[in-house]
Amino acid sequence: MMTVLLLLLAAGEDFETCGERDGIAIASRKVPGSGFVEYRFTLETRGDVEAMCSAAFGNGKLEPGEPHVNLREVIKESTDARVTYEQIAPPMISPRDYVVSRTRTHPAPGTCRVDFVSADDAPVRPGLVRLKHLQGSFLFQALGGGRVRLEHRIHMDPGGALAPFVVEPSRERLGAEWLRRLAPRSG
Repeated sequence: MMTVLLLLLAAGEDFETCGERDGIAIASRKVPGSGFVEYRFTLETRGDVEAMCSAAFGNGKLEPGEPHVNLREVIKESTDARVTYEQIAPPMISPRDYVVSRTRTHPAPGTCRVDFVSADDAPVRPGLVRLKHLQGSFLFQALGGGRVRLEHRIHMDPGGALAPFVVEPSRERLGAEWLRRLAPRSG
């Protein structure tokens, strides 16, 4: 029943339901001017808003098991904002690099949000393709009774000469994997 409710919620805002993976509702919508869709992943689980939000914001260091991230270097940092240079090696495409800015906010009581957006602020290093665009967020909302609603949105254009049909299945799988990493295993 809960999965059906999450699928219905994910279908709002012009999102079209894509299905579900490991209890995570997946939806997508077209982005004007881009051949790549924006994904939205939602999950309800037990947990603590601040602990999950802190995990999403990270500490600026590469965490063990981060999917396809090879390098992260902090460029600038404050309590709730960080800029990093990162390198990724997704499956089936050339390694990419990008500079990304993250901010953590508390838009309402019982909620925490991490927004991220890429910038083209660093020279491209040899052997890497510059990621053209990356933008998204993680939102954590307390529901009461120890339950939390997690939402992850992401739009990415990997750059280079890649057709969306080549990378969208991997992007969908990876987005769900990132959200699952933030949810307690007992959820």
